[in-house]
Amino acid sequence: MQFGSDDLAKYTFLPEAGDFIRAQGIELSDLSRPDYVNVVNRARERIVEAITKGRVSDQIAKNKEIEIMSFPVSLVLVRSTNLDHLMSLYAGAEASRVEYFLSNERNPRIIEDIFKDYIGVELEHTSGKGHLSAYYSTTSNLFLSLPPFRIPIMEYLKRAVGLRKPEWKLVNRMVSNGKVFVTQEDIIHLIREEIKAMIYQRLKDTKLAKLPENLERISKEIIKMAPPPRESFTILKVGPENYPPCVREALKLLEKGENVPHYGRFLLATYLLRVGKSVDDIVALFPKAPNFKQNVTRYQVEHIAGLKGGRTKYSVPSCKTLQTHSFCFMDPIKCRGISSPLQYPADRRRSRMQDEGTGRGEEEEARKGSQPNSNRERERAVKRNRRQTVDWT
Repeated sequence: MQFGSDDLAKYTFLPEAGDFIRAQGIELSDLSRPDYVNVVNRARERIVEAITKGRVSDQIAKNKEIEIMSFPVSLVLVRSTNLDHLMSLYAGAEASRVEYFLSNERNPRIIEDIFKDYIGVELEHTSGKGHLSAYYSTTSNLFLSLPPFRIPIMEYLKRAVGLRKPEWKLVNRMVSNGKVFVTQEDIIHLIREEIKAMIYQRLKDTKLAKLPENLERISKEIIKMAPPPRESFTILKVGPENYPPCVREALKLLEKGENVPHYGRFLLATYLLRVGKSVDDIVALFPKAPNFKQNVTRYQVEHIAGLKGGRTKYSVPSCKTLQTHSFCFMDPIKCRGISSPLQYPADRRRSRMQDEGTGRGEEEEARKGSQPNSNRERERAVKRNRRQTVDWT
């Protein structure tokens, strides 16, 4: 569809906004002219809002051209600082603005086109001919309206895997013909990090050039205003011989060239980052994986490490979460009493229990007990995981 100036003023990250500016024939040196003072001022204002408020305001200038043109100017200014953490901060602030407009967008065609062309998600609008508009809820004994959109189940799973609230679990969603029903708010939440990553990549792709004097002055001002980078998480020193069973299972599947389910890969990346492995070390483990794409894998690992997108450093999933996703391979002794793979092995706890009189009989009981991953359950979990085909790479 054709985006109008009102749309481009809201969704300034779209390529069509860049086409609009190129059509004006504006060069970087032109921005020192009085004609563009309002554009430069709005660009500076966007960056200041991002630094001080964490979000670029959703107020749109009366002159839509100023709003559209100020976005690429703001990218040039932020890029000129050469501060990676500021680029991530700004990408997140602009993404919050996009989220606001998408959440309040009344034209479903705009949402569908943005998702299809720029996010790569086939978003289906459920209203109209051939679609049911309501369903009967046996829980409330009422007819309820269906959510207005559906997305393919694999696209949903790839994005919902890190969301912990019960409502994001597939068992709690309405699914039909391989597609998951979602509300407008749902889909914005699901692709939040992708919007940030898209804007961040635009920043990284912005070429550095000699700035006009007025922009150089603003760039220096921004550097002084920018917050310091966040401290990284504490690195734990753990040798491969002490990797937990779940991590060893993921490594074994990779080495054999078999599919590791999404949550197994997420676990592997978060755990290895915490024990001191680099992004390069982790990416080097994946070439044998089905459908391996190095650039995609690297982006995913960098994203988990907090180097891409909103600079969120993801935590290692808990044992309970891994059990929920059928990727727990519990050692009944060494895993006893731990709640996170980072606590493995539980030697100290086991030694203390033995010192306090815990005998072999109790250990044997633990070994035979109804743990979530006895040998039989472990085999079932491996089979389930190998059937999963979420394309993480």
